Amino acid sequence: SGSFAQTDVYWACSNLVTDYAYHRDQFNAEEFANLFTEDASLTVVSQTWVGRDNIEQRIEGLKTGSTIRHEMSTIRIVPVDENHATGVSYATIYSAPAGETSVSGFALMGEYHDEFMRTAEGWKISKRVLVSKYSLQR
Repeated sequence: SGSFAQTDVYWACSNLVTDYAYHRDQFNAEEFANLFTEDASLTVVSQTWVGRDNIEQRIEGLKTGSTIRHEMSTIRIVPVDENHATGVSYATIYSAPAGETSVSGFALMGEYHDEFMRTAEGWKISKRVLVSKYSLQR
């Protein structure tokens, strides 16, 4: 049954990766924050937020009418033990100011480096770091 448990971990953690992208793009601050453990850390390039409340406030603070889309492609989940897993996923991010739909190119292509933890509420992200690989020359 070891492979079944690994499949379960892969499914749960992959869902966190895609739900992160969806809730982030919709500015669903509460749903977004609930993907994380209470004391999780989220690092986006050079800024870090610690704790579910701070992560939620960050998304609330971004509701300015601008639009953003996270295109998630490669998602690699590696179970560590029954309560921990790691992952790397690729994201191409497009963004535009409020009222605009044309973009001069993608904003960023990067990798999310994740640590996942099984909690009483199910699998959650305990640490997420976005590492920029390519960005638009401005």
